[in-house]
Amino acid sequence: MATLKDVARQAGVSAAAASRILNQDPTLSVTEETRGRVLSAAAALNYKKTGLQPEKKGRPQEERELRVGIAQMFDARELQEDLYYLALKNALDQECFSRRWSTVPLFRDEGGSFTLRNALPLDGLFAIGRFTRREIGSFRRYTDKIVFLDSDPDPMQYYSILPNYHLAVRLALNHFEANGFQKAAYVGSVNTFGDQKELTMDPRFYYYRTGLMNRDRFDPELVLDCPMTARGGYKVMTEFLDRNERPPEAMFVASDSIAPGLMMALRERRLSVPEDTSIITFNNTVLSQFSDPPLTSIEVHMQENVRAAAFSMEMLWQGDVCGKRIVVPCSLVSRDSVQNV
Repeated sequence: MATLKDVARQAGVSAAAASRILNQDPTLSVTEETRGRVLSAAAALNYKKTGLQPEKKGRPQEERELRVGIAQMFDARELQEDLYYLALKNALDQECFSRRWSTVPLFRDEGGSFTLRNALPLDGLFAIGRFTRREIGSFRRYTDKIVFLDSDPDPMQYYSILPNYHLAVRLALNHFEANGFQKAAYVGSVNTFGDQKELTMDPRFYYYRTGLMNRDRFDPELVLDCPMTARGGYKVMTEFLDRNERPPEAMFVASDSIAPGLMMALRERRLSVPEDTSIITFNNTVLSQFSDPPLTSIEVHMQENVRAAAFSMEMLWQGDVCGKRIVVPCSLVSRDSVQNV
């Protein structure tokens, strides 16, 4: 039986391009001549698409390539300020490609609902981030096989994949304590969008406050509430230094996206890390890895999150209708931003 690689080889294109052409991907820009070569090669080789089709009652499973949608909470501009969600989407694309699933983006229309650019059906949908009830309702126009990453809007109905925020904050506070810091500031949003996109207390702040209260060390003056952006980090750190001259001895930064602005504010005052303040960030993206100095960070194991999401989708295709929450452990990556005192 001919394979996708056989078709690609005969048509003189990559396997990825051949797959997208055969699945009528509307986002792919190729010439009609290239498209024709691929279709002709597939016909000549009697190529048949492969991949597990969702089980349907009363009929056996068939083999074909599956088509899954991907919806994102952030738009293109917002993604530029939060590399984690951009990297998560790219990791999910790669995981789907490795399983021969074709991915299709959904976009918000003028009314705020998510739509497809064409009428081809979806076998399932991955939703990255947090969404309103109305937005979730727009997903269900296309499929009821929905898996959420980084939110849990209805644990009785949907599969959801979440990082272990409790473990993440505990790892950060324990690392500070092991290096001699009794108090650590929180830098980030106190309230963020909850599972249905309503403002609620951010889980990182909740576990930070609870963890320090349990140790009788919580200090409201060390809560630096700011948007999860570089601009927010710069502003809140500048204001703190205007009031106090010195930074907190240690800081748990709730998102890597905050770190560049925070570091800029410190450098402007000729303050350095870790000599003047120690820092642990959350997400462990390139913003922490290639900072100067490289920042100790909480690793959320993005690849494990997308693998769990793909597994959940397969469970839905096999007929599992009971919602489940999968919590993926975090770990701490130690670098040069925490001083041992």
